[in-house]
Amino acid sequence: MNKKTTYLIVTMFLMSMLANTAHPVTPELVVSLNMSSLMYGIMFASMSIASFTMSPIWGSLSDKYKNRKLFICGPSIGYGLAQIGFGFSTSPMMIIIFRVLGGGFAASIFTNAVAYIVDETDHTNRGKAISYYTAITGFGVSLGYLLGGYIGANDYHNAFVFQSLGLVIHGIMVYFFLPESNVKVDSIKKSSKHLIFQIKNDFKQYMPMALGTLLLVVLLTSFSFVAYSTGINYFLKKYLSLNPLQIGYYMAFTGTIGMIANVYLTPKVSRKYGDKKSLQYVLLVTGITLIILAMIDNLFSTLSMVIFIVFIFFISMFKPLLQTMVSNLSKNEHGKIMGLQNSANSMGMVGGSLFAGTLLDIYPKILFVIAAIIFIVSYLTILFSKRLKGD
Repeated sequence: MNKKTTYLIVTMFLMSMLANTAHPVTPELVVSLNMSSLMYGIMFASMSIASFTMSPIWGSLSDKYKNRKLFICGPSIGYGLAQIGFGFSTSPMMIIIFRVLGGGFAASIFTNAVAYIVDETDHTNRGKAISYYTAITGFGVSLGYLLGGYIGANDYHNAFVFQSLGLVIHGIMVYFFLPESNVKVDSIKKSSKHLIFQIKNDFKQYMPMALGTLLLVVLLTSFSFVAYSTGINYFLKKYLSLNPLQIGYYMAFTGTIGMIANVYLTPKVSRKYGDKKSLQYVLLVTGITLIILAMIDNLFSTLSMVIFIVFIFFISMFKPLLQTMVSNLSKNEHGKIMGLQNSANSMGMVGGSLFAGTLLDIYPKILFVIAAIIFIVSYLTILFSKRLKGD
């Protein structure tokens, strides 16, 4: 990896850590305001709807103005301000408003971070760079959970204050220290006021192609992943009575496994079997192990722990493999294509979070079973797709 890619990954490690310091205390906010699990799903869906809408717009704008850094540092500050509003919200309407703002700003950060990597890599080293990006930022997510759980253990507001200040400082640091990427974009004649209509046309254009199949898989896997991750947080709080710090320890453990998987395992598997076949196997094993875990009554038995570790290894691997496949089809409009990918991802997040919020108070285990089945459906989609060429 070149120096620019390394700087970007370090930058996004800090971003991922800060973006997740509020997650372990969010269930505390919901419970303290006497809201149901459905509201827990709605707040994540609100953020995802904003991300769905704004991701392609931010990506196309960064292509147009050939400036990834600006579309990372500015939204980082905006995201920090939105999070302080969210953390001190006292009504469902306030929560939804600040979630929408947060989702809109976060969409730009993560869309343009991946576009930055694609700018600075080629087909030969892109998969490895994205695997490292996923591994390091995934570990940042885990540290964020742990840090947020510790800071918010006595008062959940503290985690939001820390997060907001950190995100503002992060945005300033990005502006001064992150080099601009080598944005290679053909001349863009479209006016920004027509971007929303162009996004609709882009989806229509790409859906019959190989990229369309991958965007569908992004949507399906996002639904399952968010249903699982949203559900497990609430499940740990309500059904296992874990406090924010204990939830932080759990996330740190799973994040460490994920980092190991993506640093050492994903690149090797990809080189040996190719991205397509590797992704198929990863999705299939993820679905099967999640079904088994949902069916086991004793979650703390030796068998459960072994299957759980296998599950975490494999669920950590599908994102870099899928992102690499999408990015390899992006040609020179990296921001736009990664924006469409993030938009499809956000669409799945909307459905997954609402689905999780609906089922968590009724029958939580069926949530994980259905999420597992959709992982398997994603595997079948790739297996039988005639558009995707084998590696």
